[in-house]
Amino acid sequence: MSKLIEYAKELEEKGRFEDALNYYEMAIDEKGCPFDIRKDIGQVLNKLKDYEEALNCFDLVLTMDEHHIDSLFGRAISLIGLNRWVDAYRSLVDAINLDNTNANYWYYLAIILKEYDKEESARKYFQYFKKLDNEDFSKIRKYYEFGLIFKQRENELYRRKKSLNIDAFRRELRFYGLAKDEVEFILRTMPYEDLLFHMHYLKDSYKENLTKEIIKQQLDLNDEDIVRMFELESEDKIKESVISILGYDPFEQLEGEIDIPLYEKTGLFKFIDDNKTDNYNPIYGISAFNRFVNIMEARNVHKFSKRNINYARQSNEFQINVSNSINVANQNFNQAKKAIVRENYHDAFVFLDIALKNCPTDYYNIYNIKFYFAALLSKFKSPDYKLLAYRYCNNISGSLRYFRNKDVYFLNKACIAYDLSFYYPEFVDEAIYCFKKYLEYKGANEDIDYLLKSLYMMKLK
Repeated sequence: MSKLIEYAKELEEKGRFEDALNYYEMAIDEKGCPFDIRKDIGQVLNKLKDYEEALNCFDLVLTMDEHHIDSLFGRAISLIGLNRWVDAYRSLVDAINLDNTNANYWYYLAIILKEYDKEESARKYFQYFKKLDNEDFSKIRKYYEFGLIFKQRENELYRRKKSLNIDAFRRELRFYGLAKDEVEFILRTMPYEDLLFHMHYLKDSYKENLTKEIIKQQLDLNDEDIVRMFELESEDKIKESVISILGYDPFEQLEGEIDIPLYEKTGLFKFIDDNKTDNYNPIYGISAFNRFVNIMEARNVHKFSKRNINYARQSNEFQINVSNSINVANQNFNQAKKAIVRENYHDAFVFLDIALKNCPTDYYNIYNIKFYFAALLSKFKSPDYKLLAYRYCNNISGSLRYFRNKDVYFLNKACIAYDLSFYYPEFVDEAIYCFKKYLEYKGANEDIDYLLKSLYMMKLK
């Protein structure tokens, strides 16, 4: 390997792609330069998102060696970046026919199939990918970032519950006058940060054109008049004149910021978003969105999972009775879960009550049953039910360190305390504490921030 190529690879490894590209191109003129150096150049161009030039490089190598596997893969990446996913699929199939042990071939293939509704094949190939994946493959994938649609298909294959807010971005892009094909191209290929930057550019262009159109209509001007006017005066001065003539501001609608959440809002967060106000009025009823989850798992908590630790010295009859109680508790708890899925809350109460009465106090499922009971009670409007729900949450707080879903525990408890603060002011501080604990586990959240600000406003009254 020549010194130029060696240095180019070092620079590429350090993320200095422009510099690496210069050294690769200098190496082309060296005597004995490898025939497939265009593959190395193409890989760097892909990392720089110059997919058209990268594709030309890979195609050139493939004219000399149609089985050049790195070029087949690099070509697929370029084609995904150019929104030619069907062509990328074909390149990946050719690569897999040569080597079916590369996790990344299966990964990109699965995502493309998922996008084209080939669900069964997509899931099968994604399983191949997960079995083969390792840090080396993951490192290569990190160089390539595509659009929201690509990311959403990946999320679906990983079975992640949060959905990207693609429809809202689609509507916003169409609002700026883009054709349907242009919008889909952007949403498939443009990473989130690049998308936001591009949308600000589109909005500024749209705003500029609309501003000129408003001025033309209001002052009865033609295109030449507008051009001349903007040569003589600044936009702000012209807008001031129009506002002065009309007596109102026709440009006000153009000043809003792009404010589209990355993820779709559902459940609690959609409810908050639909009901929040500029002066942070409190929103009653948020605990109706409390989630049902198991917060204690037997396999993770040895001390709660085996009854014979505490009862080893008791009689066989006693142990049999304990075992029967556990079975009754578990069976009714499972029935309660099924009733909750059907939203048959009356039956769920009955099953949970039986489960609670039969469940031994040091058996791990007692915590799950009580948490389900609290979540169910919190969904009713009566403050008495919510107060009882809060007590159930508090009752199990002593074993918090063993809990699996601490974030859900604190969010549910915070929502109950928040609703109770409408009736009992002492719950304001408790709600603040629990919301802050939730944010420690989950990170920043604008909707929880709204609830916190509304609680601070309540404290000032």
